[in-house]
Amino acid sequence: MLADAPVVAGLIIFIAYVAVVAVLWRVNRVDYAAIAASRTSVVRGLVVPIGAGLVLLAAATTALGWWPEVLSQPRTGPAWLLVLPVLFAVVAIVNVARIDHRALGASRAGLLAGGTLLVGAAEELLARGVLVVAAQEAGWSLTIVWLFSTALFSLLHAINVLFGMPWKAMLAQLVMSFLGGTVFFVTLMATGSLLVGVIVHALWDFGTLAHQGVGSKPPALASGGLLLLYLLGIAGIVVLLVA
Repeated sequence: MLADAPVVAGLIIFIAYVAVVAVLWRVNRVDYAAIAASRTSVVRGLVVPIGAGLVLLAAATTALGWWPEVLSQPRTGPAWLLVLPVLFAVVAIVNVARIDHRALGASRAGLLAGGTLLVGAAEELLARGVLVVAAQEAGWSLTIVWLFSTALFSLLHAINVLFGMPWKAMLAQLVMSFLGGTVFFVTLMATGSLLVGVIVHALWDFGTLAHQGVGSKPPALASGGLLLLYLLGIAGIVVLLVA
């Protein structure tokens, strides 16, 4: 029945995923600002809740029979759009390279790598997978598909305010998440593969949370590269929408 109402199905899956993560964060008493502070906080804040959410998403995608459409899209747009995932990967690698790996420690780094891989897989499966396919199945235009999936991806991060993130920081994160989501949307359309976004997403989150976990800031080069990436993402989505 839900397969006949794809947008409703997508919204239900979105709400269910947010609910699973929020409930497990509450049960585990997660402090978002300290989510990478220790091995225990990584397990409680990332591995368990995001892993559970990913299982839910995988089960829902299987039930709807959407795996082929979720994992692969027809490639769209000019070849230069492939610059976006390449630049994102380079920026993420620069960010990771400047981590104080001694302070992070091998065991915490391993858990954090696993946790952020789960984040990349879950958030891309939800936003660029389920929500994109739901909107496409409803026959919506590419503009509405982008706005629908990217706005909900941004809104996904609003729950952080319930777990220690200040309001102003959360609002800034919503804006950055919308811009980042646009880059991931363009990446999906340019490469035709959800997996590219999963890998780059996980790599960026690993660097960001690792810096948070050891009390350092991302290097200026990575921050500047991210700003350039956002600008290219805006240009890229304009190109896709007017093509």
